[in-house]
Amino acid sequence: MKNFKILTALAVVLLLAVPSHAGWRDDLAEILAMEPGDDRASKVERIARVEPGWEEVAALIQALEFPAVETGEFVLGITLCIDDVERPYVLYIPSGYDPAVPAPLLVWLHGGVGRGDIIPEPLEYVKEDEFIPVAEERGWVVLYPLGQMGATWWDDVGMANIHNLIRTVKRGYNIDDDRLWLEGFSDGASAGFTHAMVLPNDYAAIVALNGHMGVGSINGGLHLYAPNLSNTPIYAVTTKADELYPSEKMRPTFEMAVKADANILYRELEGAHDFGYAETEMPRIVRFLERHGREPFPSRIVWETGEARFGQCRWFKIDEVTTGDIEKWHKEFNTALVNERITIGFVPNYTFEGEGVKVSSVLEETAAEAMGLEAGDIIIGGGRIAIKDLDGLVAYKATLERGSPIELTVLREGGEKTLSDNLPEKANYLIFKREIPSGLAHAGYYANRIWVKTSRVGAFSILIHPDMVNLDDPVTVTWNGKVIHEEPVKPDIAFMIENFLENRDRRLLYVARLEFDEP
Repeated sequence: MKNFKILTALAVVLLLAVPSHAGWRDDLAEILAMEPGDDRASKVERIARVEPGWEEVAALIQALEFPAVETGEFVLGITLCIDDVERPYVLYIPSGYDPAVPAPLLVWLHGGVGRGDIIPEPLEYVKEDEFIPVAEERGWVVLYPLGQMGATWWDDVGMANIHNLIRTVKRGYNIDDDRLWLEGFSDGASAGFTHAMVLPNDYAAIVALNGHMGVGSINGGLHLYAPNLSNTPIYAVTTKADELYPSEKMRPTFEMAVKADANILYRELEGAHDFGYAETEMPRIVRFLERHGREPFPSRIVWETGEARFGQCRWFKIDEVTTGDIEKWHKEFNTALVNERITIGFVPNYTFEGEGVKVSSVLEETAAEAMGLEAGDIIIGGGRIAIKDLDGLVAYKATLERGSPIELTVLREGGEKTLSDNLPEKANYLIFKREIPSGLAHAGYYANRIWVKTSRVGAFSILIHPDMVNLDDPVTVTWNGKVIHEEPVKPDIAFMIENFLENRDRRLLYVARLEFDEP
C-alpha cells in the first residue's frame, strides 16, 4: 500500500512536469514573442517532450500575427552590432503595406562602406534612393543598413549586422521569405557577389551595380568560390567609363564566373561610376527581381567553402573541410587582373565642412603611410592643383599613374607641410585569395533519395523539410555512391523551433537535421 502511494505521487509529479496538450501552444506563443537572447531552452524542451506534430507547430509559426504600423514612411532605427557599437539603419514602409499580407523585402547596400564615419543624416540620404518610388508603387519594404570601416559588408561585424537586421525586420513586419532581394551599388554591389558566395540563404535574387566580385576577398580576406554563384540569380551591370570598375577590366571576372556555371545576367552600359542609367535600367531590374522568387528547396546544390562557418547553402551544409586529395572534377575558378587603381591610402572625414580634405585615418602599407600623412591633416593641394574639396582630390588623382610620384600639401598644426612618395607600381592580382584548402560538394534529391558527391569534405549536414521527402517512407542518403542512411526521418521539434528562432524564416521550417562524418 505504501509503495502504491509512492508510485501514485511520482506519477502526479511526472504529469505536472509535462505540459498539457494545450499548454505547449502557450509555451510556443511565449517563445515566439521573446526577444533575441532571452532564455527559452526550458520551454523548448517542455514542448519537445509533448511531441506535438510538426504540422501543428508549423501552422502556429506560419499564423504569426503582425501589428499595424504607420505606412508610407521612413523609420530610423538603432541596432547594437556584435562589436558593441550602436549603428543606425533605415526602413521604408510603403503605403500599401498590410500586416496581414506578406510583403517583399529589398535590402539596399550603399557604396563607400570603407569610410570612417556613418553616412550623416541617413534619413535624408536614403530618401534620394531611386528604388523608393518603385517600392511605393509595388509594395516593397526596403531595408537600409549603414556600414563603415570596421563594419563593412564583408567583415564579421558588417555581415552580422545585415543578417541580424533582416531578422529584426521579420520580427516586426510580415515579410515574404521567398521574395527577399539584395541590391547594392559600388561597394554594395561587391557585397552582393560576396554574400552570394558565402551567405546566400536569405536571398531570392541579387542586383549588383558597378561592383567587383573579388572585393570581399581582396579587402575582406574572405575565401570566395565562383561555383557558388550558380545558386542565386544575379543581375549585374558595369559601365564603360567607370573610374573604379570599368566594363573592359571587369569582363574577365564574368567570363570566369560563367565557366563556373554562375547564374548571372550581365550587362555593359554607357556611363561612369554612378547610377545614371537608372531611368532606362530600372524597369529591367524590377522585372528581374519580381520573376525571381526564392526556390527554398532546390533539387540540386553546388557549394564550395574553405571554412565551415560559410558551409551552408539552403538545405545542405559542409561541416568539415579536409586536406586530402582533390577529385578530378574539383576545378579551380579564379582570374588575375591588373591593379591600375590610384589609391592614396587614407579615409576622408566626410563631415568636415572647411576648405580642403581632412584626413580621418591612414591605412597601413599605403602611399599615404609612406609619405607620412597623419589623421587630422587637411589636404589643400596635390602637385600644382589646389584641393578645396573631394572633387579637387579626384581631379588630382586623375593626373596620376601607378608608380608615379605623388605630392600632397597639407595643413598641420597651423602650418603647411609638403609630403611626397611614389604610388605602387602596376601589379597583377588574383581576385579570390587562396590560402586554405576548400571542400566542394554537389548535392541533390529525388524520390526520397538524397545524393551527395564531395571532394575534400569530411563531414556534412542535411536539413530535412517535408516538401523534399515523404517522412513516412525511408530516406536513402548516398555519399560518393555509398549508402550511408536508409531509414525514415523522425521530426525533431526542438530543432525545428530553434532553427526558426535563429532564422525567422517561416518558409524554411526544417523538421530535422541529419549529420554525417567521414567513415
